[in-house]
Amino acid sequence: MLSIHFGHWRTVYGWFRELVRQFLFQTIHDVERMLGREHVGREASPTAAVIDSQSINAPHAKAREYDAGKEVVGGKCHIAVDTDGRLLMVNLMPADISDSASAQMSLDAIRKRWPWVEASVRRWRL
Repeated sequence: MLSIHFGHWRTVYGWFRELVRQFLFQTIHDVERMLGREHVGREASPTAAVIDSQSINAPHAKAREYDAGKEVVGGKCHIAVDTDGRLLMVNLMPADISDSASAQMSLDAIRKRWPWVEASVRRWRL
């Protein structure tokens, strides 16, 4: 439920869609991460990333796959953060893709924005 100060929900949603279309949220996030890194005395752009994956159990979802290694029906979520724990990327994939292949796809996507990033990959299961 929106506050009355926001106006009609269609107006708010229209502005939201326009900001997403122009990648404004991603730009604000990137600028905030760079300012935060500089504030603690680091380089503005990240040079290293930690990529972690989790298989997500979703047996009733319309689009789901089976991860035989973890015996999970659902999907896989890869999260990449810089060395300070600031979010770089969240990548959702089908569960039937191997961890190494999906981590490499996530790393390739990260390197499109920051070509100098090195990554460390760790697997865990909840």
